[in-house]
Amino acid sequence: MSLKFAMAAGLAALFAFSSADAHPQLKAAGPAPGSVVNASPKALRIQFNEGIEAGFSGVEITNEKGEKQPVGTATSAPNDKAQMIVPINGELKPGKYTVAWHAVGDDTHHVEGKYNFEVKP
Repeated sequence: MSLKFAMAAGLAALFAFSSADAHPQLKAAGPAPGSVVNASPKALRIQFNEGIEAGFSGVEITNEKGEKQPVGTATSAPNDKAQMIVPINGELKPGKYTVAWHAVGDDTHHVEGKYNFEVKP
């Protein structure tokens, strides 16, 4: 094996590893995962580690019965493309909720996840 071939293979492997690790990841959210809030939030704010494409991203909120709760269109924060803001249309009644989120990063990678929070006045 020639030295040039070995170096090219090593660089290709390094590039593949670093690009595979570059997907958007949830850093924080409001309401926070596992939290108990004393009032229905007006919006969800989800912070990622990198910018996202809000037009291809969003959330679905369901209550304990699996009923979808009405939400608005996802947007990015005005000064932070890594923060997704989704308005909640109406009031969330006391109870436990699941947030199923999906996001497309600036790098076009699609990621998704879930977390729970509770409204308990």
